[in-house]
Amino acid sequence: MIDAGGDAGRQLVGRRVVVLPNYEQGTWADQVAMPCRNVVPIRDDGDPLQLAMLPINPATAYLLLHRFAELVPGDWVGLNAANSAVGLCVIALARLRGLKTLNVVRREAAAQTVRAAGGDRVIVAGDDLPAQIADALDGAQLGLALDATAGPVVADLAAALRFRGTVVSYAYVTDAPPAVRAHDVIFNEVTHTGFWLLNWLRHAPRTEIEQTYRTLNDLVAGGELAVPVDAVYRLDDYREAIEHAMTPERSGKVLFTFA
Repeated sequence: MIDAGGDAGRQLVGRRVVVLPNYEQGTWADQVAMPCRNVVPIRDDGDPLQLAMLPINPATAYLLLHRFAELVPGDWVGLNAANSAVGLCVIALARLRGLKTLNVVRREAAAQTVRAAGGDRVIVAGDDLPAQIADALDGAQLGLALDATAGPVVADLAAALRFRGTVVSYAYVTDAPPAVRAHDVIFNEVTHTGFWLLNWLRHAPRTEIEQTYRTLNDLVAGGELAVPVDAVYRLDDYREAIEHAMTPERSGKVLFTFA
């Protein structure tokens, strides 16, 4: 932080901070003014590109794994869109906790990415998805299912949950509603809920927000958590950057750097 007005923010001057993604300020700028409550101070080490991505996808993955189910080492977590930035963070964070991941993707190239990231079981979704899931779990059940797509795939993940397991929908790529069968809701008492990071930022205690980001900061600085980066552009080249970001099947995030 370059400067601060008033005593409340003076202690932050010269420190590295992350900007909370609460839509109260823009970030595509060399400098930006914001209330000091909208930043969290972090360590001075760690890859700045990785730290720039810390506020959204890694935080989402961390909270998905910690807020919705009581999981112990050896438990299974199922997720679709497993090759997404959130999905890859879930895989990394799950491994650190001794959890296993059942990962559903839509193409073989994505499956290779997930395997390289350490996904325990990887499925390319097809018409026989329920059988694929059952074969991959080999008698085990999911403790938590994470949905980033909506649509019918959710039903097959929900059907693999243990008694009183939870499905969390946090994103969608289709207008189709996420499908959880009445059979699973009634007889297996499956819970289906949603998560949006902005709601957490608005309602969580400040101490929880700071602790979450500092924990993630430590993992990034220690090389235990990283999001793939496909390309880096100067802000002046924003047209090329946006065009690149819209390219299907890219292998990582597209980021800006500032001179």
